[in-house]
Amino acid sequence: MSDNPGKQAFNPSGLIEFEITDVADARKEAAKPAAIVALEKLLPGYWEEQRRPLSPSDRALTGKAIDWLMALPAKARPKALSEQFPRIANHLAEHWGDLACAQMSLLRLLADERGRRKGFSLQIEQEIGRLAAHVQSLLEDVPTEPAAL
Repeated sequence: MSDNPGKQAFNPSGLIEFEITDVADARKEAAKPAAIVALEKLLPGYWEEQRRPLSPSDRALTGKAIDWLMALPAKARPKALSEQFPRIANHLAEHWGDLACAQMSLLRLLADERGRRKGFSLQIEQEIGRLAAHVQSLLEDVPTEPAAL
């Protein structure tokens, strides 16, 4: 039971990843000029240091991802992406219930927000594009609820 009867206890959903840090370190990072932050992001190895450690699901498809692939229409199924980048397929399968989130993930895969990325092969880019089009068609078919007044 909580001491405050009107407030609910915080129950994290596990969907937001965060790193516990010292407040002084956070203030120091926030005080850096934007130009220095931009330059640091261009240094070799910067993004590799930011990436989380590999997990077993990064190297193989999960059961959920296999089920997700089989449920997709054959034309939208990203076969090469799933074989070459199972981490991405697992992520998409995990977030498929929220189509807007899945759509944003697909669009971010197609756009280079970090600069100097190697990029995907044409085949995988086409698969991502077909999957994004499929998500868009699903979003267009979802009925919208009228706004509450």
